[in-house]
Amino acid sequence: MLTALLGLCTAITYGAADFFAAIASRKVRVVVVTALASLTGLIVLLALTPVLGAKFSDEAFFWGLMGGFSSVVALLALYASLALGPISIVSPLGALLSAIVPAVIGVALLGESFSFVGWIAIVMALIAVVLVGFIPGEHVELPKPRAIILAIIAGTGIGLAVTALARSPHDSGIAPIIVMRTTASVLLGAIVLFGMWRGQKASAAENKEPLDRKIWLTVAGAGGLDAMANIFFTLASRTGSLTVTGVLTALYPLGTIILARIVLKEHVAGIQKIGIALTLGASLLLALA
Repeated sequence: MLTALLGLCTAITYGAADFFAAIASRKVRVVVVTALASLTGLIVLLALTPVLGAKFSDEAFFWGLMGGFSSVVALLALYASLALGPISIVSPLGALLSAIVPAVIGVALLGESFSFVGWIAIVMALIAVVLVGFIPGEHVELPKPRAIILAIIAGTGIGLAVTALARSPHDSGIAPIIVMRTTASVLLGAIVLFGMWRGQKASAAENKEPLDRKIWLTVAGAGGLDAMANIFFTLASRTGSLTVTGVLTALYPLGTIILARIVLKEHVAGIQKIGIALTLGASLLLALA
């Protein structure tokens, strides 16, 4: 029950972070948003360290470092694949891969097993990942091979990043997350500084308005929510199986859809409503399995 609840909280929080990042990316370059969000998330984690604790062992450092490298590769590939599009195909493809990778590792390498009901729930959740992330359109074009490859890299990278967090020592607190976010902040920050050195501006190419405080607060909100999602995932993986936690985490488009519906009044397609219903059903089954 607790693992399923924390896994669902992880997905919703990750999705909310993506929503705020997407809003900010309309006016600020994506790499700048990602770098500053990583830095903001790191500050949140450091502030929570006295409460949640952090034990920096060699193993915690190793898995945090692996998670950091994987997350940077995943984010860069994810945004590049979304830019190539179509989003309606590459987004659920990446999300599906991010669920499959931890599941394969959990079952094949960690010896995780489930009851019949558990497997039914996992299959339902994988189907929900595709349906929730799918954005139907009148004419859905096929993605280019490069977009598919980038989506596969993104999904695999996300799956490896969350697996690294799950494999960190259970007594390490949030130390692996701090190492992961520090690694991401340094690497992404270096990319931003290199871009500035080459004359690139922080504003997105299509944005002609000055960047106000509201935009930077939106970026900070994305970073804080992403940090909280990392914490939820780590707690979930330490209370239950990697497979269950990974599959539920891949439902992160759910959080984005909910906020887009509430804040932007965007329409939720019928196929996405089916995905949401499957999500809730799968979560309930996983809690009972």
